[in-house]
This record gives sequence, structure tokens and C-alpha cells, in this order.
Amino acid sequence: MKRSRLYLTLPFLLALQIDLASAATLRATQSPAQSPDDAENNDGSYTNNAPTQLTVKLSRSTRHRAKGSQEGAIIPLVGVGVGNSPHHKIPFILASALSSKTNKQTDNNFEDLHYRLVDTSHTDSALEVLVGRSLSRLLSSEGKGKSSPSSGTRDEYHLLIKIHHTHLGYERTMLSIQNSLSDILPGFSSNSGTSSSSSTIDFRVHAVIQYPRCYDSFFMSETYKKSPNFPVKHSSCREEEDALDAATKSVGPSPLIDTENAWRRSWRALEELYHHGTLESIGVSNFGPFDMKSLYEISTEGPHIYQGSLRTLLMEEVMIEELIRHGVHYQCTDAASAVLEGKDSEAYASLERMGAKHGSVDEGDSSDAYGYSAVQVVLGWLVQRGVGVFPGTTSTAHLAENSPMTLASMPKFSPRESLDIETALLTIVKGEGTGSKEIGGITRTEKEDVTPENVELAPNGSQLDGGIVATFFNTLQRNIRIFQVHPETGRQIQLSRGIPPGRSGRLIVESADVLIAYDGHGVAVKKFLVEEDTYGRVDFICE
Repeated sequence: MKRSRLYLTLPFLLALQIDLASAATLRATQSPAQSPDDAENNDGSYTNNAPTQLTVKLSRSTRHRAKGSQEGAIIPLVGVGVGNSPHHKIPFILASALSSKTNKQTDNNFEDLHYRLVDTSHTDSALEVLVGRSLSRLLSSEGKGKSSPSSGTRDEYHLLIKIHHTHLGYERTMLSIQNSLSDILPGFSSNSGTSSSSSTIDFRVHAVIQYPRCYDSFFMSETYKKSPNFPVKHSSCREEEDALDAATKSVGPSPLIDTENAWRRSWRALEELYHHGTLESIGVSNFGPFDMKSLYEISTEGPHIYQGSLRTLLMEEVMIEELIRHGVHYQCTDAASAVLEGKDSEAYASLERMGAKHGSVDEGDSSDAYGYSAVQVVLGWLVQRGVGVFPGTTSTAHLAENSPMTLASMPKFSPRESLDIETALLTIVKGEGTGSKEIGGITRTEKEDVTPENVELAPNGSQLDGGIVATFFNTLQRNIRIFQVHPETGRQIQLSRGIPPGRSGRLIVESADVLIAYDGHGVAVKKFLVEEDTYGRVDFICE
């Protein structure tokens, strides 16, 4: 039986039930993997046609779940976050992230990164309108392609909308959802003539209460002050409430009147919209242990999703255990930014070394194997644990590096590597290990006839300490490979597989190393020298 729609005519999937705490929550599917060498064309360009899905099944974590009832919806683990993006960059970000086989025939500027989840914000309706326009272009491009519903191929996109603290309460939450859907999906009303039978694209909508209540401290935060999605800044909850439009005020009472129960009434509204079929899943964000305990007690459905910080995931052990026990899917909203805040720490350097280790041709990874950044290591570790991530960025290169395609192809981290990653992250979120006099915090070892073959795992399974993390930025229009010139024999030893155009490759090198970049035709592109006084990390540009 198909679930009915309140605002959209596109039908949603039948829900599928699974307990998120079980071992079968993470699903990464690909076509049979090809080695990077096999995927390289004669001109040195790189081709990868392996479709990748990185998804998780949401649990129907209701106290009243009947045996044999419908299971939870499926949601991508990796999404693109635009909640804090500058407005003028949102169309390009979404065009880059959401480009697919379906619309690629009309726009050859973008590769299929396989992003299928967009995380939005209701703090500024202009943002949601921009998201809606981008999705309209997506549907328009899809309609011009050769794909058709009769082919049996359907693209499924997920939208995660938010209820801001100004719209807490039953009536205001209903209005918030209706406004969001009207702004984001204006072309999919019953009057538009768009239906599932005439489109190869389906949309799923998920909703999250962003805060349990308004906090005056929110207006003092750097996040609020720097966010482009608050065009008018306020200094307090009362000032923000007074500045609301008359339509919102007339719909329902101010959530400031009853700060302890306003979010409870919002949850009742979300439950109704979920059971009606308007929403695919419902959840909360930034709720503390006390509010979560109350939510578990009052809810008849869900929560299916919890959005929180990397710090909460690592530090709030009791709350995380309760989320797992109730089958709640955790989405980490700040993984990339939290890691980058510790860029000058020894812990960050250890993550870089671990990522660079996978750039060695000796590692034999089934991935592209041109090395991973510290952020990629953390994102890969999180999705391998079933945690959702939103690597927000305005850079197409970073969109590609952190895409579902890339993260799904990363090798599974060993138990020792996972422990090292978690230890490094705990150090970063606690703010420890910064301010070291050593650049990057890396303790170097003396070089004794070190050759590229020595860049490998130590016997205990962890990265050999020491060395320099070298990042190679490929600005050319063809693949490059990095070779080292042996200091004694002059023999050139291949260090990396092909680094595609516009991507970065990472390797562990030593001071005084001579490195050469070659293209796919064997033509030397550029020679690099690692200066003897180099420590920690070094960047090279292949141009």
C-alpha cells in the first residue's frame, strides 16, 4: 500500500523496518571494482562508471510498533549541507553535487558524485527558495535526457528540512513544514501535472526540530554571527520573536510562553505528518540528555534521526548508548569543520599520515588509492560506523573528495586504525595537543636508506611514525603519477597511482626526496624537491 501525500504528489516508498543497532544497517553497493590502472584511458584521463549507494535503513523506533509492521525508510549516509552556505554559491554547489547520469547528458561540466541528500535550514526562506530552484533545474535537465520511467531507472533524492526555534509549537511547526515544502518543491503540487509516472526522479522529505527551545546564548555564538542565513541579526530570543512576520505570529502562540512544552507540541505535529505520509522520517537536533529522555517517553513514533556534533558523538557516551538502544540514526553535522579546527595538532598530523599511507601503490587498495586527507579519513571512519555526515563546502574539489563515491570506495579501517582515529578525534575535540613547537606536531625519524617500499604498515598495524605528508594538487586536464628518484641508484620508483584532474594525492615522503610527476603518456610534467628543513607537511602543485 502506497503512503498518501499531503503536500506532494510524488509517492513515497513503503517503509522498511530494521533495528539501527543491528549489524546490517550500513549498505555500500558498487558495480564490480576496477583497478585504477584498468580505469585509465589512453590519454591519461580517468573514467569511473561504478554507481555507488551509501545508505542506512532507519528504524521505526516506536513504542507501539506492532510485529510485522512496516520497516524504516532508507536514507543516504552522505549528504551535502547548504545551511551555512553563502546564497550566491548554493546553485553551483547543488548542481555539482546532484548531477547524475540522468541529467549529465545536458550538462557535461559535472561528474556524478552521487550526492542524493540535501540538508537545508529554515532560518532564511531565501535559502530554501534557492534549493527549490536548483531542484527544478535538476528535474528540467532530467526531462531532456534520454532516460524515461519505462526504463525502470529512478533517481531518488532526499531533502532534510528544519523547524527553527521560532516555529516551535503545533501550529507554527505545521506552517514551517508547509512553507518549506512550498519553497523547496513548488513545482510538485497536485496542480503542476507532475507525477511519479512522468518523472524518473522521486523526492523524500525528512524533518528535524533544530533546537528544543531558544537560547539567548545562541545569538552570541560565532556560528550565528558569521552565518549568511541570518540576514538580520538579533541579540535575544525576545527580540527575534518580536521581529517575526505577522502571519507566523497569528498562526500559533509564541514558543517563549512555554519553553518546556513547545517542542512537545511540535513533535506531535511531526508525528501526524509522518503518519500521513508527508514526511519520510522525523527527528531532532541539539537535544540534550534530559530532553531526549522526555522525547522517548512522549513519542508514539520515532525519533528516527538525531543530528549532533562530533563532540557529542564522542563525549556523551550515555546519551549515545540511549540513541543506539532506541534505534536512532546519528548524523554528524560538523565533522569536517571540527577536524579542521585541530589542524595544528599532533592528532591531526596522525590522521594525515594515515590517509597518506593509502596513497602508496604498495597498499593494494581497491579504491582510487591516491591518498586521503585527514577530513576524508574521519568521514570514512564515521560512515563505516553507520554515522551520517554532511561535508559542507563551496569547493567542487572538496565536494568530489568527500562524495559518497569516494567514501564508499575507501578501504575498511582495521581495528587498530579505528582506535587510532578515535583517539586522535578525542584529542582534537578536547582541544588537546595544540601549540606544539613542531610544525604539524610530527616527530620525525632519521632517514636510513628509506625507499618508497618502506612506506607501509608497521607490524602492529599502525602507520610508521615520522615522514612528511606531501600533498600533490593536480591542476592539469589529465592524470598524473608521482615517482621518486632513488638517491643512490637514480632509479625512478612509482609512489602513487593516477591522481585525476582537479584532485589531490597524498603520500608520505622524506626530506631531500626528489619527486617527478608524469602524465599518462609518460611525459614528465614537473620535478619536486623536498627541502631538507621541511617538517610535518608540504604542498606541491602540478601545473
